[in-house]
Amino acid sequence: MEQNGISIISPQGVIENSAGKSKSIGITFRSNGAIRSAKEKLKESWLKKTEEEEDSTWDKSMTVLGELIGTSILVFLGCMACIGSMKPYIPGIGPSMIQVSFAFGLAVMIAIQCVGHISGAHLNPSITIAALILGKKSLIMTGFYIIAQCLGALLGYGLLKMITPSDLVHGGDPMTTDKFCTTDINEAIGIGHGIAAEAFATGVLVFFTCSSWDSRNAKNTDSLGLKFGLCVAMLCLAFTPHTGCSMNPARSFGPAVWTGYWHYHWLYWLGPIGGSIIATLIYRYLFSKNQENTQDVETLNDIET
Repeated sequence: MEQNGISIISPQGVIENSAGKSKSIGITFRSNGAIRSAKEKLKESWLKKTEEEEDSTWDKSMTVLGELIGTSILVFLGCMACIGSMKPYIPGIGPSMIQVSFAFGLAVMIAIQCVGHISGAHLNPSITIAALILGKKSLIMTGFYIIAQCLGALLGYGLLKMITPSDLVHGGDPMTTDKFCTTDINEAIGIGHGIAAEAFATGVLVFFTCSSWDSRNAKNTDSLGLKFGLCVAMLCLAFTPHTGCSMNPARSFGPAVWTGYWHYHWLYWLGPIGGSIIATLIYRYLFSKNQENTQDVETLNDIET
């Protein structure tokens, strides 16, 4: 209609409402089928992330090599600090639990600083499995990382044995020399308690790791290596009396191969990996922000992992 030379056109919705039709308020409800479809798309997106590889073969090789070197540094320095006095045998000689706990914490800090910008410094199959569950590592690279970590632990412990006469480890104490720096369950607790202790300790470590990968924590990554080191030291102080507080199957694997001491070794795979899976799933489905449209690769002090 026109009024004073101005053309006035009534909106279609007004015309329809004036005809007795209901007004649409723009809200749509998804059917159960649509919700299921969205879930399937999310699942497909996660599977795609676990399979895809974008880096060159050389880049992937360097990250795997970095992981091997980082894990060897961790085992070499951590176990080196467990040697204790290199004087002739004195009964009861050896490092204290506090010394060992902080030694491994500082070894983690050094390893992260050395290779964090190269491989992300997982240094631990439990951490790598968490990255797989969160879609931050492909299935293939997860396998390569775990192999590299185990080889790194073998290398680190082998270098330690090469430069340290066995009769001077723990002052030559014959009760501990043969299983030096291996992990074993406390005889006072049961196997179930040991598995639970390793699962809880690793779960806390993995939850700590997931929070550091969270994009909401991107501005809080300063001195992340030191934070990880203190986290490991605290967990060692708490759980060492139970199981030696491995939290790392590779760390237990290296010394076990060299010493031939396999007592309850399976526990140090089952407990940490089980704890890692549970902690990661809790973080992923309860606390993780929807980051489907964000970059797959997280950063460690602004460096891709």
